[in-house]
Amino acid sequence: MTSVNPSPGRVDELDWRTRAACRDVDPELFFPTATAGAALIEAESAAVAVCTGCPVIAECRRWAVAEQPHGIAGGLTEAQRTALRHPRPARRGRPVGVRVPVSVRGARHRETGRAALAAGAEPGLVAAQCGVTRRTAERWAAELRRDHRVAVGVRVGGGR
Repeated sequence: MTSVNPSPGRVDELDWRTRAACRDVDPELFFPTATAGAALIEAESAAVAVCTGCPVIAECRRWAVAEQPHGIAGGLTEAQRTALRHPRPARRGRPVGVRVPVSVRGARHRETGRAALAAGAEPGLVAAQCGVTRRTAERWAAELRRDHRVAVGVRVGGGR
C-alpha cells in the first residue's frame, strides 16, 4: 500500500523557510508596534535589513504577497504588499512600472523620493513609500520643476 502525502508542496514550503535569514531572529522585530513617524520607519528598516541578504527572499516575497497580511515579510511592509496585491491602474502621464525602491527608508529618503518623482512617479506613491506626507512629496515635485526651469534658463520669480 502506498502512502499519500496529505499536503503536497508543504515540504517545499518548509524547505525555503528553514534557509531564511530570519530563522534565528526574534519574530517581534517583524511586527513593529509603532504606528507612524520616525519610530515606525526605524522599526521597519531594522526588519527589512534582515531580509536584504536573505538567500530565499524571492520565495518569501511570493508567500508574503499571497498570504501574509501583517508585519514585515519578504522585505516588504504591509502597505507595499497591499499595493502589489491590488495595483492601481496607471494614470495618464505616469509611466507604468515606476516604483520607489524599498531601500528608501532613512536619511536618503529625500534624494530617492526626488529621483522617483523625476522618473515620473506619482507624489502619492512617493509619499507612501518614503514615509512622508503627500504635501512633502508635492513640495519635492515643485522644487524639481523650479530646478528644471532654472537649468533651461527660464526666469523664476517675479523680479524685474
